Amino acid sequence: MFTPIGTLLKTLPKRSRTPEAIVALHVRQVFGSSLKKVCADLPETSLVLVRASTFKGGVLNVIAPSLLSAELHMRAGGLIQDINEALGRKAVKRLKFRQS
Repeated sequence: MFTPIGTLLKTLPKRSRTPEAIVALHVRQVFGSSLKKVCADLPETSLVLVRASTFKGGVLNVIAPSLLSAELHMRAGGLIQDINEALGRKAVKRLKFRQS
């Protein structure tokens, strides 16, 4: 009866002018899958503590514990590349980490 928002986001045309709120939702959703892919060697119990907070102006704010935040900062390039590949465009320019 209802279509999940994740399914709707995948059907958006890549070159259309998409509202920023929808792009932000899609970036946050893709971040979760990219995190599991890029950081597959980290324990699942640690990755559960990481979450995407906000996305605005090409900057994705990520909240994580301090030690994990440092590790993710080292892997930021791979995360950004994987997120942008999944989106099909260069939406995320940098990650900004905040400690929880």
